[in-house]
Amino acid sequence: MAKKYLYGLLGLSVLLSGCTVRTYPMVRDRVDQDLTAGNRGYLQGKAPAAPKDRKTKRTTHVVEIEMTSPVKIEKGKREAVAEPVTYAAPSMAEEEEMMESQAPALIEPTVTFEKYTVQKGDTLQKISQKYFGTTKKWMKIYEANKDTLKGPDKIYVGQVLNIPVDSSTMPQKIK
Repeated sequence: MAKKYLYGLLGLSVLLSGCTVRTYPMVRDRVDQDLTAGNRGYLQGKAPAAPKDRKTKRTTHVVEIEMTSPVKIEKGKREAVAEPVTYAAPSMAEEEEMMESQAPALIEPTVTFEKYTVQKGDTLQKISQKYFGTTKKWMKIYEANKDTLKGPDKIYVGQVLNIPVDSSTMPQKIK
């Protein structure tokens, strides 16, 4: 009774959801019943001379459920609305004016280097704290010395490092 109720409920839910369900029996070999070798399943004593008649095939029921959406969504083609963009190249006089108006913004501050000899217990973060007031600018020091350093954590006592100092801001060395 319970199986019939369950199958009926399953069938109703499949109809309402739009799913496809297929069931079919499948016959397979029973590899667990091969008793030609060994003790033939007996733990103690001798096995009887003639083995019992055992089934070599078994039937299983396969249930395949294919989930599909009950609502079909069709994607329509979108039309391209892009308009062509025209660009007129500026004349030489206009180019010179633009360059002159942008000139102050294009001037970059010059970077100079200050020499620093690594002391015992120094790290790039500690050196950054000394020169910039924060430990977060250690990467600037590493980038300036990438050719001599094997890695950011590979500095040695007595090594001379170049510390990049921005000429426009010129931070004070903190002692």
